Amino acid sequence: MKLPRLAQIVLCATVLLFSSTAVLAAKEKVDFPNAARKDPKVTMSSREQSALNKATDYVNDGEFDKALPEIEKVLGGKKVSPYAEAFAQQLLGSIYWDQEKEAEAIAATARAVELDSLPNNAHFALMYRLAQFQVQTEQYEDALATLDRFKTETGSENADQIALLGNIYYRLDKFQEAADTMKRAIASTDEPKESWNQILMASLAELDQYGAAADVVKEQLAKNPNDIKLIKQLATIYVNDDKYPEAIAVLSKAKDQGLIVASEDYTQLAKLYANADKPKEAASTLKEGMSKGIVKPTYENNKLLGDVCSQAEDDPCAIEAYTNASAQSEDGNVDYQLGFMLFYAERGPEAKVALDRAIKKGKLRQEGEAYVLLGDIESYANNDAAALAAWRKAATFPSTKVMAEQRIKAVTSGVKLKRK
Repeated sequence: MKLPRLAQIVLCATVLLFSSTAVLAAKEKVDFPNAARKDPKVTMSSREQSALNKATDYVNDGEFDKALPEIEKVLGGKKVSPYAEAFAQQLLGSIYWDQEKEAEAIAATARAVELDSLPNNAHFALMYRLAQFQVQTEQYEDALATLDRFKTETGSENADQIALLGNIYYRLDKFQEAADTMKRAIASTDEPKESWNQILMASLAELDQYGAAADVVKEQLAKNPNDIKLIKQLATIYVNDDKYPEAIAVLSKAKDQGLIVASEDYTQLAKLYANADKPKEAASTLKEGMSKGIVKPTYENNKLLGDVCSQAEDDPCAIEAYTNASAQSEDGNVDYQLGFMLFYAERGPEAKVALDRAIKKGKLRQEGEAYVLLGDIESYANNDAAALAAWRKAATFPSTKVMAEQRIKAVTSGVKLKRK
């Protein structure tokens, strides 16, 4: 995620009043009182001042094409002052970042810090911004170094700074350090950001400390009990911890409270029920979602409904769902399942149509079995020639070779195939 557009360049006040720095210093709030660094003297030419004033106004208005010539005018000077150069590089970094020229933005910002000529408030704020840029561009080791330097030179540390460090540890897969650091960040403020808890929870989950991760989410849910995002996260933690009953309890309660309004949440709950060997509840959940128009009758959802209804031994439901899925399928696998269900529902002619369609569509995972069923259907209908043709085809598949040959031997010996 990219950082939002940078705030307007507040340092323009320093440019406008550079000749009155003593007065400015008396009024300006000191952001880093523990820093050993002394504010450097602000000096620059009237030409540099004029150009930087214009460039700052242009940058604040988002008119980068007008700002760049003014910045280049300063940087291209024969004898540019360190302050003017640092300020110009800072402006340049802001423009580049907004234009998504990340490498150039980082180089310009680093150069502004390296010149060491901006007042403390601006200098250290820019150093912290550099660390943020480095995190955003996945230069995590560089960000660690920059953040360490920031802490050392400012002699201070706040919750945001600690959280950024925890974020870096997480990105580096140092999950224990990330968890410990985020706990420290959260404890150091009365208003921790939601993203901090997210990183803490994710870090604990990566460490397989699911109980602790669940506790983090439960603590947030105690404050926001209807936050569906948190509810789903808690359910996910339980699933990862193989605690399916707890995951089901969390999501089913949310559904009963009307908090679940997304198709994927209904299907997730249905799958959890199926995994917990509760196919009737799974089918009921899907049917409810479909009746409300939340769960769309897509191929995947119709197929899932057919599967759970089949597991629940609700043949009419399974046949209807598979029939709907058949019209949406790109291969013959769901048609094979439909044919199987119809065959055992003693609806032979319909089963034959479904199985023929399955074979025609192709890409079958159980093609041999489809031919066995076709042969059985023909045999029960006293069409022995058609039955033998289907079984001979089934005999060419390793998974059904023995089964098909047994049927062929029996029928050619005059034995009638009996329906089980």
